Amino acid sequence: MTVSNLFSKASTWLPGMVGKSAGGTVSYRRGATSRTVPATASQTLSASNAEGPVRTEVGDGDYLILVSDLAAFGTPQIGDRITDAVGLVFEVQDTNTGDPAWRYTDTTRIEYRIHTKRVA
Repeated sequence: MTVSNLFSKASTWLPGMVGKSAGGTVSYRRGATSRTVPATASQTLSASNAEGPVRTEVGDGDYLILVSDLAAFGTPQIGDRITDAVGLVFEVQDTNTGDPAWRYTDTTRIEYRIHTKRVA
């Protein structure tokens, strides 16, 4: 097996293992449809100079969720809701810096980084 193949296998295997060992489960809801999926809570730091000097902004939270776990929904949409294990509710939203509500975590496109804001 070549080194390239090893890296390819690892990049596919690792996100799922991180979700299983470092994450938990959340309820992902769009309208009346809800699914329990594995997820890892995270945060994104972003820089903005929209109102003067550059400042660092932290969103309420991000969730890392495998693309395959959200197959029933397709790509995340603004307004989708994520409820964590303690009952906190987060809504999928764009960031204050103009970044989209979600992006892939890397070039393999097997995991989403979903930006959220706590709403309840």
